[in-house]
Amino acid sequence: MIRDCLVLLCWLCTVNGKIGYFWHITDIHYDPRYSTHGNTGSMCWNTRSNIDSGRIRSDQRPPGMFGEYNCHSPWALIESAAQAMRAKHGEGIEFVLWTGDALSHTAGMSEELRIQSLKNLTDLLSHTFTGQFIFPALGHEDTGVNFTQIAHLWRHWLPNEALVTFKKTGFYTIEQRSENYHIIFLNTNLWLSTSSIIDNRVPQRNGGQVIDHSADPSGQWTWLENNLRKARIKAETVYIVGHTPPGVYEREGGASALHEKHNKRYIRLVRQYSDIIRGQFFGHWHSDTFRVIYSDTGVPVSWMMMAPSLTPSSPGGPNNPGLRLYKFETNTGQVLDYKQFYLNLPDANSAGKANWITEYSMLAHYDLKEITALSLHDLADRFTQSSDSAFVRYYAANTVSLPREVEEIWGCGGALNGACALRHYCAVTRLNPDSYRDCLSSYADALASVGSQRVSPLHYVPYLLTTWLACR
Repeated sequence: MIRDCLVLLCWLCTVNGKIGYFWHITDIHYDPRYSTHGNTGSMCWNTRSNIDSGRIRSDQRPPGMFGEYNCHSPWALIESAAQAMRAKHGEGIEFVLWTGDALSHTAGMSEELRIQSLKNLTDLLSHTFTGQFIFPALGHEDTGVNFTQIAHLWRHWLPNEALVTFKKTGFYTIEQRSENYHIIFLNTNLWLSTSSIIDNRVPQRNGGQVIDHSADPSGQWTWLENNLRKARIKAETVYIVGHTPPGVYEREGGASALHEKHNKRYIRLVRQYSDIIRGQFFGHWHSDTFRVIYSDTGVPVSWMMMAPSLTPSSPGGPNNPGLRLYKFETNTGQVLDYKQFYLNLPDANSAGKANWITEYSMLAHYDLKEITALSLHDLADRFTQSSDSAFVRYYAANTVSLPREVEEIWGCGGALNGACALRHYCAVTRLNPDSYRDCLSSYADALASVGSQRVSPLHYVPYLLTTWLACR
C-alpha cells in the first residue's frame, strides 16, 4: 500500500514536468589500426607477421567489417553507432553523455595519432548531434594527451567555467540553469588503485601528469563535496557521471579499479547526499549492469547504472556493441526509464550492414514500476529466487545478448545456477570489495553448516538476507 502511494505521488509530481531524453555512449575504444585485411588472431591488425606471401594465413579468419569479439572498434562500427543514434532518436535529445575510453590501449598510438583519433571521434559526434551538447568524461585510455589539448577539441561543447576546471584537473560541472539540476563530471583516473596501474589496465600517466596518490588528488574530493553542498543549499538535484565506477567487476571474480580509500569515501559521500543525487552513470566494465548503495542501516538510498561498451572486446569476456537512451523528467532529473539498443555483431558482419535494434526497455524487461534505489534492490533480490526469471533476463542483458556459443566460453556459460547468480547479486549490492567477499563467503559458511549435503546456493537466500548488515 505504501509503495503504491509513493508511485502515485511520483507520477503526480512528473505529470506537469517536461519529458526529455539523453544518450549514453561509453568505451568506444577506437582502434585506427583495425583492418579487414588483418586477422582475428592478432588484434585485427594487418602486419607483416600476419601475412604469408601477400595473403592472410589459412589458419586465421579475416576480421569483419563491423568488428570482432576479440578486437577493439573499427571506424565502421563507430560510424554506424552515430547513425543509429541519430536515426533512432535524434530529435528531443537534451544532451549526450560520453563516459570515456574513446581510444584503444592496444594500438600503441603516438600522441599525434591519439589527438587525431580523438578529433575524428569529436567531429563525428558533433555532426551527429548538431543542436545538442555532448558532455565527455575522461577514461583511463584517454591519457597520453594533456588536458589543454583535449579541452581545445571539446571547447564547443563545454562552457567557459567548465573548461577552466577541465584544463587543470580533468573534472568539471554543468549547471542546467533553466532547470533544477546539474551534472557533475568526475575524473576517476585520479582515484585509480595502484594495482590497476601495475596490471597495465591503466597508463601510469594521467593527462600528461603522474597520477597523484595523495588523500585528495588534484582536490577533486574537496571540489565534489563543495558542489554537492551548494546543490543541497540551492535545492538542486544532481547527476554524477564518470568513467570508472566504485565497486567490483561482476565478471572477473571481484576485481576492483578504484583505490580502496577512494572507493569507501565515494560510497560515504553518496550516502550523505543521497537525497539530492538523482542518478549516477558510469562505463568502464563494458557490461550492462547496475549497483545499489545502502545507508548505514541497510536501507537502499541511491543507484548507479553502468552502460555497456560500444567495443565488443573486454578482458572479462566479450559483448555485443551497445547504446543507451534515457528518458527523464527535465525539471527534477528524475530518470523514468531507458531503452537499450544493440548490434548483433555476427549478423552485421555477415550481411555487411549494421542493423541496430532495441534489446529491451528497463521497466518492461524487469517488470518494474519505477527506477529507484528500492526497486533496484528488490530486483537484485529476485536474482536469488529460483522461481523468478529476473536473473536470466539480467544475464542476457549483461553480455548485450551475446550469442550463446560465444558466451559459453566465458562467464557463467550455460550454467545459470545459484553460484553465478550469487556472484552478480553480491557485486550489485556490495560496493566495498571486503563486503563483496563477505557476501560470497557467507554462502560457503552456510554450505559448511550442513556438511557435504548437495544443495543449490539458492537454498541459502534467507540466510544471506538475514546476515545483510554483517556482510556490508
